[in-house]
Amino acid sequence: MRMLSLDVETFSSINLVKAGVYKYTSAPDFEVLLLAYAFDDEEVQIIDLASGEELPTELMEAIINDSVKKTTFNANFERTCLAKHLKQTLSPVGWHCTAVQAASLGLPLSLEGVALVLGLEQQKMKDGKELIRFFSLPCKPTIANGGRTRNLPHHAADRWEQFKAYCVRDVEVERAIRTKIAKFPIRNTEQELYILDQRINDRGLLVDRELVKHAIECDRLHQTDTFSHARHLTGLENPNSVAQLKMWLRDNGVEVDSLSKKAVTDLAKESDGEVEALLNMRLQLAKTSIKKYEAIERSVCSDSRVRGLLQFYGANRTGRWCLTGDHEVLTQDGWTQIDSWNSGYIACWSPQTECISFQKAQAVSFDYDGDIYAIESQRCSQMSTPDHRMAYWGKNGGWEVDTVENLASKRFSIPFTGRRIGNSSLEHIELRILIMTQADGHYTQEGSLRFHFSKPRKIERCKNLLRKAGIIFMTMLREKSTVITIKSRHLPVWLRMFQNKTFGSWLFDESADIVFDELENWDGYRCGPNSIQYVTINKQNADMIQAFAHLSGRAATIVKKVRENWSDAYYVNIWLTPGGHNEIRKKATVIPFSGKVFCAETETGFFLVRRNGKVWITGNSGRLVQVQNLPQNHEKDLTLARDLLKQGRFGELKLFYESVPHLLSELIRTAFIPKENHRFIVADFSAIEARVIAWLAGEKWRMDVFKTHGKIYEASASQMFKVPLEDITKGSLLRQKGKIAELALGYGGGVGALTAMGALDMGLLEEELQPLVTAWRAANPNITKLWWDIDKAALVAVKDKTLQTVGRLQLQCMSGILFITLPSGRKLSYIKPRIELNKFGRDGITYEGIGVGKRWCRMDTYGPKLVENIVQGAARDLLAEAMLLVAKAGYDIVMHVHDEVVVEVPNGQGSIKEVCDLMAIVPPWAEGLPLRADGYECEYYRKD
Repeated sequence: MRMLSLDVETFSSINLVKAGVYKYTSAPDFEVLLLAYAFDDEEVQIIDLASGEELPTELMEAIINDSVKKTTFNANFERTCLAKHLKQTLSPVGWHCTAVQAASLGLPLSLEGVALVLGLEQQKMKDGKELIRFFSLPCKPTIANGGRTRNLPHHAADRWEQFKAYCVRDVEVERAIRTKIAKFPIRNTEQELYILDQRINDRGLLVDRELVKHAIECDRLHQTDTFSHARHLTGLENPNSVAQLKMWLRDNGVEVDSLSKKAVTDLAKESDGEVEALLNMRLQLAKTSIKKYEAIERSVCSDSRVRGLLQFYGANRTGRWCLTGDHEVLTQDGWTQIDSWNSGYIACWSPQTECISFQKAQAVSFDYDGDIYAIESQRCSQMSTPDHRMAYWGKNGGWEVDTVENLASKRFSIPFTGRRIGNSSLEHIELRILIMTQADGHYTQEGSLRFHFSKPRKIERCKNLLRKAGIIFMTMLREKSTVITIKSRHLPVWLRMFQNKTFGSWLFDESADIVFDELENWDGYRCGPNSIQYVTINKQNADMIQAFAHLSGRAATIVKKVRENWSDAYYVNIWLTPGGHNEIRKKATVIPFSGKVFCAETETGFFLVRRNGKVWITGNSGRLVQVQNLPQNHEKDLTLARDLLKQGRFGELKLFYESVPHLLSELIRTAFIPKENHRFIVADFSAIEARVIAWLAGEKWRMDVFKTHGKIYEASASQMFKVPLEDITKGSLLRQKGKIAELALGYGGGVGALTAMGALDMGLLEEELQPLVTAWRAANPNITKLWWDIDKAALVAVKDKTLQTVGRLQLQCMSGILFITLPSGRKLSYIKPRIELNKFGRDGITYEGIGVGKRWCRMDTYGPKLVENIVQGAARDLLAEAMLLVAKAGYDIVMHVHDEVVVEVPNGQGSIKEVCDLMAIVPPWAEGLPLRADGYECEYYRKD
């Protein structure tokens, strides 16, 4: 079989990143400018279509011939562009994507990134991005360029020749990558699945454009109307101003410390009259419901279908179609890089209240090829896409929002700190002693706590603190120092639990005033009237102190200093009263970028982020609609609500429904509809990850549950608390405990995972959490054993380069990659693994992956996290097998979300039962797995 390598350069006035390739190619001015190609190992040829050259007949025939193997990096782009150029449909059969093959090995998703990581002799031309900006994008009309809006070849002949060379080089680099990774080919089943994925993307999903248009208009009118009512009610110039609103509330007899969403919600329930009305208006003004509607409108094609919503093999090594992120976000357990963060609670900032609270957020990411804006200041080090949104201090004395691209042309001030309302659980004297212990305490082998001081100031302070706490201690005088010892029998519980001398997430709930007051007495010192420098060799302590500063209205930066023959030190520079704004004076630097960019989708629209030791507040990005995280719907009569919206009857919506923004959020799913005389059948796996982990671990009681009644929450509670299953009813506290344990603890999670899942919000007490973890692990010994068997096998595989087998799984390190072979035969890949001391103080696995700014970074993993990858990978393989069966049975899949498949079916044909039965067919490699699918029909997309 002949092999054809391809690359194209194109022009379109539509933004590729925001609208996607299908909308991009639908622009009237879209055209293919250049096409570089090579058959087999022949020399690369270039066709200058923009200058009037035509495709050779041999090349034309090869492109449309399914039996010719066509390879390119990101084949979906080339195939879609050439289909438009040739004015005919190009089947994905015969197209092979080198980007998919690279991603399956854990390599970057950009051509340049893969070439760099593999150390190829052929590298992408560095000036290519500038050439793309010049020839492939519209230009601004100026006097100098004669007012033109586009650069053509004759406008810069020398640069055009460079552009042609750039296109040729891309084919050479792609071919070199293919050769380098040839010994790790895409499996036939994966290629078959890739073809199905491309057909789903080509087919697209029909949009109810009237509904979308009216949703955007309804939100605009509602926001304007609500703001006007709030101004009329209060007489305030800006009812969104925290200071103005607090003053108005105080004048009306209400004192508030916080105007966070939760505080306003609780206060509204306790209020009446004008105060209640205003607080409810504030909640509605803070609700953003239309971002996804705007994304749909931006990317919909002329036939009202949105295409290209799904990405085959994203950065997530499990091979799911869900995405991960970058930068660091602040979780309830500390800073986490988004490429290892799979959504959850992070520190979100509200522009209305300037408060920071931990709220549930979604990780989102996408491939990006274009300009990155680098913003640098004393407290900000952000690299983002031009359409990334940020809060800035407006001329009217309040926070406003704009894109980075618009802000970059001027000086502006951003938020970088906030306030968090918390209840201190420690006595102040206890907190002071913990800070002293972290700095200068030493736990002996006998369990005693010892302090060794030479400075009289520290000696006296230590004694005074211990006396105030009523702790018995002994003092021993030496020639030039004093040793103060607390025997183990005299240590209170809270000091016994602090033997690792590391601040945990509990710090966030303590008194910031006490922490920063006491800090300067020990490992911190006052370096200015308004600043403290805290020095430690414990990175987590530095991270926690920095985070705590920003959660409490302060600010901090971290600088790491590498010291020879000594541990690295972390210098935390803390500003105690930094002010609320950080002015960006230096103009943003524009950098060409090709790779993956990331964000967090939050309810408030803003969150705390860290990079290069600096912390600030950033916002969300916009792109194609993310079908993976659409809001759920709970409204009983969705049909009535969407009909009123679609007809533009906004007054009736406001009359019938308590919150219009909330209703708009629930109706987002319903914007997707089947074509005329068709319906949707939606089917998804039941508790797929819980079933897979039970099957892999051989947890018999769980398998029995899934083979019978399937009530895993009730059964889990029954197993944990030794209570008969029939005594655990829906809504009971025991079922609640079983549910939260199942959701949080399957992959090694502990108290932090339970808290992040909202255990405390569900009514569980803090002291109940650790016993719950212990009970779950005791009830699931085989799953717990699987975590550590995988952990041990991975260490041995990396260290000894031997094949390790754990049940149905195999682990082997070869060619610089740790492979985990799943039951399906597909492999998970971890690049350049090595053994290093991990955060638990023992040997662990680290590996390389793509980070911010196209740089490789080391990431750590361990048994439970590997098991999570394995389970999600196996669940993905089951979904893949099911989708192939559903498609072969003649059903048109238009979307799949996590473990759910949506098919567009002619009325009178097909059935829910048939689709569910097809999905529940257990593949030969998963023999014994109790698989089940449930489904429903609908006239518009919704959750059942």
